[in-house]
Amino acid sequence: MNVKTTAIDLPKATTDQKSAAPATTTTPPTVAPASPSGSGPIKNAATPISSTPMADTTANEGKNDLSGSQAIKAEKKPKAPTKMEIASAIYLRMSKQKDVTRKQIVEQFVVEAKLSAAGASTYYQLIKAKLG
Repeated sequence: MNVKTTAIDLPKATTDQKSAAPATTTTPPTVAPASPSGSGPIKNAATPISSTPMADTTANEGKNDLSGSQAIKAEKKPKAPTKMEIASAIYLRMSKQKDVTRKQIVEQFVVEAKLSAAGASTYYQLIKAKLG
């Protein structure tokens, strides 16, 4: 007798199927508190030796690698002045002039330092308090 299997006879697949193996829970290994005098990763019985960082095994062992760090330092560009530095310079320059109003200085902050009107007003107050 040939029995024809239909979709009705097949078990329905669901996304919440449970595996045949029982679920096991593992607890993380306890880690000893760090000692203030030690440096590097903390090693205890639960830390496998193979997971600790290894020393550089290149041909430069024991030699100072100054050539790379000097090249990086030489390539660094001088930092652009901050908005506060630009605004401070504007404040000092304009405060030396006679009959300069707060509004004029704030407008210069907006134009030269590319600040918003509210930011320029805040910068004015901070710089005035700092520089007098």
